[in-house]
Amino acid sequence: MRKVMYTVCSANHLGYCKTMVDSFAAHHSDYSIFIILIDKIEARFNKADFKAYHLLEVESLSIPGFTQMAAQYSVLELNCAMKPFVAQYLLNQEQPDLLIYLDSDTWVFSSFSTIENEMQIADADILITPHFTTPYPDENLLPRERDILSSGIYNAGFFALKNSENTRRFLVWWAAHMNHECYYNFSEGMGVDQIWLNLVPLLFKKVTIFKNPGANMAYWNFHERNLSHQNGEILVNNNFPLLFLHISGYALNDPDSISRHQNRFSNLELPLLTELLAKYRNLLLKNKQEYYADFSCAYAIKKKKSKGIMRSINQLIKPLGIKVVDR
Repeated sequence: MRKVMYTVCSANHLGYCKTMVDSFAAHHSDYSIFIILIDKIEARFNKADFKAYHLLEVESLSIPGFTQMAAQYSVLELNCAMKPFVAQYLLNQEQPDLLIYLDSDTWVFSSFSTIENEMQIADADILITPHFTTPYPDENLLPRERDILSSGIYNAGFFALKNSENTRRFLVWWAAHMNHECYYNFSEGMGVDQIWLNLVPLLFKKVTIFKNPGANMAYWNFHERNLSHQNGEILVNNNFPLLFLHISGYALNDPDSISRHQNRFSNLELPLLTELLAKYRNLLLKNKQEYYADFSCAYAIKKKKSKGIMRSINQLIKPLGIKVVDR
């Protein structure tokens, strides 16, 4: 069985990316790992630092419509838009039986055999994860349930695909929307690539919603998931091995904040998570994220429109004491 894991990122996230792929590789020697750089190397860093993986510049993939997408999207939007196009490329070029995507800001702790088994048992072609499965206890804190409705019920930072005609139809559909509808603009009903996943269980066959609490643990589901150490293993809710953390909104220069996107929990309330984040920060520093952070993207633009949207959102949520920034 041929298996591939891939991620996309621009050069300013390569420290996060290296941390993620190293953690995945530690548990998955049977996967080929691809990093698709939505950027250009241009001698800015040493490609040999990533010699254990397949690092490809997006230009080498000859993605249809890429020039137009690069001209219209911000860095975040362009990275999100590339996910289905890269999946199509890898399915065609590598012919894997299983293709997994992970965002660069994730940290893998266990084998994904549970995910592979779930897809086999359910005869699933497409596996996605919900942001949460139980109601938020307080709708006056962030994120709120309506925020999840705006940004997408399912998280696009992870998905798993079998190489099938059904999967290919899904990718054609998703890619078509990414050509011109991958904006970060909630007022227009657009939550980049993620919002479109809402429709996937309705429009396509063999879709499994993976609710295992060990997968895609992040600020949006801390209210329903607790970490503990047991017999040398990190468990979620005392029963499920932690598969991966999605460390969205964490900042190197603000290590005491769990995520800039939430105000439900402080580091004092989640001591084991805080301990893990301190280790994660050290890994980011080891993998030169401070160096990469200042790199600009060779393609995407920093749009005035995008800045205006961020400004409007921040004005609305200022009383709640958090700030949203465009990556």
